[in-house]
Amino acid sequence: MKIQDILNNINVTSAKIPDAMKRRVILSLCHDSRRATPTCAFFCKKGALSDGHEYAFHAYANGARIFIAERELNIPDDAAVIITPSSSDALKKLAVLFYNDPAKELKIVGITGTKGKTTVAISSYKIALANGISAGYIGTNGIYYNGKEFETANTTPDVLELQKSLREMRNDGVSVVFLEVSSQALWQERTHGLEFEACAFTNLYRDHIGKFEHPDIDHYVASKKKLFTDYPVKCIIVNADSSHCSEMITDCRCNNIITTSANGRENCTLSATKAIKLKNGIIPGISFELRSSDKSLIKPNKHYDVFMPIPGLYSVENGLLIISICLTLGIKLENVIKCLATLSVPGRFETVKLYSKPNSLFIIDYAHNGASLEAVISSLREYDPNRIICVFGSVGGRTFERRAELGRVAERCADVLIITSDNPNNEDPSKVIADIREAVGDTDKTVYTIKDRREAVEKAYEIAQDGDYILLAGKGHETYQLIMGKRIPFSERKILEHTDLANLKI
Repeated sequence: MKIQDILNNINVTSAKIPDAMKRRVILSLCHDSRRATPTCAFFCKKGALSDGHEYAFHAYANGARIFIAERELNIPDDAAVIITPSSSDALKKLAVLFYNDPAKELKIVGITGTKGKTTVAISSYKIALANGISAGYIGTNGIYYNGKEFETANTTPDVLELQKSLREMRNDGVSVVFLEVSSQALWQERTHGLEFEACAFTNLYRDHIGKFEHPDIDHYVASKKKLFTDYPVKCIIVNADSSHCSEMITDCRCNNIITTSANGRENCTLSATKAIKLKNGIIPGISFELRSSDKSLIKPNKHYDVFMPIPGLYSVENGLLIISICLTLGIKLENVIKCLATLSVPGRFETVKLYSKPNSLFIIDYAHNGASLEAVISSLREYDPNRIICVFGSVGGRTFERRAELGRVAERCADVLIITSDNPNNEDPSKVIADIREAVGDTDKTVYTIKDRREAVEKAYEIAQDGDYILLAGKGHETYQLIMGKRIPFSERKILEHTDLANLKI
């Protein structure tokens, strides 16, 4: 790419381009001054917490000489400065151009919703792999393809990282990508330029509303809806049991719509009936009978029983979406059902059996808001445990509303509460814990407040009794804690396994 390519493809207000810069080849696009190089084009992009214009000189010091900005910059005259009304819009367009529009060469499946995105996306990804499809995954748990794994800062990466990842996947032979699409990504148009083979909607609950997120619930809903109205898509799959289902597909441009229902609605494309709670030892699961109103998806008079090693009606909802996605990709139904029976997603109802506590079950789950925590605990309650011990906290610096939600749900649904840190980041974790504890209020239930999350996990292990379910909520797949801007290594599974081993030696 050269400067003329930039001028030809974005809205330019003015440009100051030294002769030496006109011939320079641009080998990368960048909006982080720490990553600026002599061969990059640097975008002075405004964000929620910072303004890239303030870091232009730092990018210059690191070698950058081509800048796309919204105002004049205080940098030396040997740099090219292109002024545009929106650096963000310019970056979106040029990212697609720079990476040669990889979405055109891929089948992309987008999944959005408050809960279930990761379970649906990773499960579909694993089933695709098991059935000979070269697949990739991008979402909360990172980026996976061809045995490679990378971390991501956000559920849906920024437009530059997303386009880069899609290009790398395609160049490595990937044909189908399962992408978690967050509401903020849709709002900020990180998914600009994408075309979808299918888009799926899981559910919608009040979440991600606050100072640095969505201003209100209407904005949150409208942002989710964009996935179904603003992008080319061949097939839309929606959970009809969600109260926001019809709202998501109103005004969509796609005629191929699959509806699913875990409550057995007869008018839905795929539905579940005869749901039965099952246990494999102490591990809870659920089975159901699959039905369809579409003879092209399921043969008439054919009987299909589905088992999933995850409890709750929400698991059935996820399962129906997974089945629908896989069927649209041409995977045989029998193969999908077989894969679902051994379903496992890191940090999503991830069960840990300990040799020193053989009759207690430890569960690691990403439930980090009131709705998801209530869904998990309520599902566990159906299996008549001795007690449910809940270890949980909330992130620092944002999503302040969640703290009260989590506290109230845990007090109402669990038997023992251990309130601790999650990712406090730059906020005092004691303040976060205090906010949650205040919401719990006066209660007859046992409540511990333990600032150090490792000690909280160890406390849960110490008090666990036969027949208890011990839910470690909020961290899920994460292998770190954010503390004072730093990622500190932290794995709940490793803590449990280490504690287990230590007790076996005694």
